[in-house]
Amino acid sequence: MDFPLTRVNPWFSGGCDGRPRVRLCALPYAGGTAAVFKDWPAALPPGVELLTAHLPGRGDRFTEPPPATLEETAERLCEALPPSDLPTVVLGHSMGALLGYEVAARLAARGRAPNLLIAAACRPPHVPPDASGPVTEAELAATLRAERPWDTALRDEELMEAVLPALVADITAGNRYHRPRPRPLDLPLKVYIGADDDGTDWRTTLGWRACTARDCEVVVLPGGHYFLETDRAAVLTRVAADLAEAEVGA
Repeated sequence: MDFPLTRVNPWFSGGCDGRPRVRLCALPYAGGTAAVFKDWPAALPPGVELLTAHLPGRGDRFTEPPPATLEETAERLCEALPPSDLPTVVLGHSMGALLGYEVAARLAARGRAPNLLIAAACRPPHVPPDASGPVTEAELAATLRAERPWDTALRDEELMEAVLPALVADITAGNRYHRPRPRPLDLPLKVYIGADDDGTDWRTTLGWRACTARDCEVVVLPGGHYFLETDRAAVLTRVAADLAEAEVGA
């Protein structure tokens, strides 16, 4: 059953089908909006409270400057996250996974540690960023169109010009982000990787084990880097199972 997401505050929209049993806080990839997760409510089990993040510089926050660092964004997200006693899962894709780690660490410091962190398609915090990607806006636009052929909006030149600044800001913030000695979180960690993701190295992915003092499971899913978009059914089946596990283990 589908359920509407309503704006909770400038940073989050939320909703739940039925009585909330477990919370899922979803963070998008670089340049992404809350719309990345627009089809998730229809596929989530009843009782899952979905919170999707609205980041500055995109969507209805288009005129706001994005924070300069991921740490600043994570701090603002933690401040805006509504309090709850529900078991909580934080899920982030690509840049959102680094945000997720920072959000989880800050929530833990506030005595609100989530029950699970899901990091999808991303290097660990202590692995230096790969600076070999596109360097100009034209190269970035061409790369995006090649990597996301399903995204027809990227073919619109005016729309592309509008979204590039936020994307560049996110990439810049991601390239600045590096924690040589990440603090291990006292919570389980699931690492999702696309079977055909050429940009996420297996050995690098295993480095996420240093980010938790608990269990770390690597989950291989069909698709490339944007498997959250291209193979949504498989992703949501796995997310539902991990939410149920987090709820039982709470």
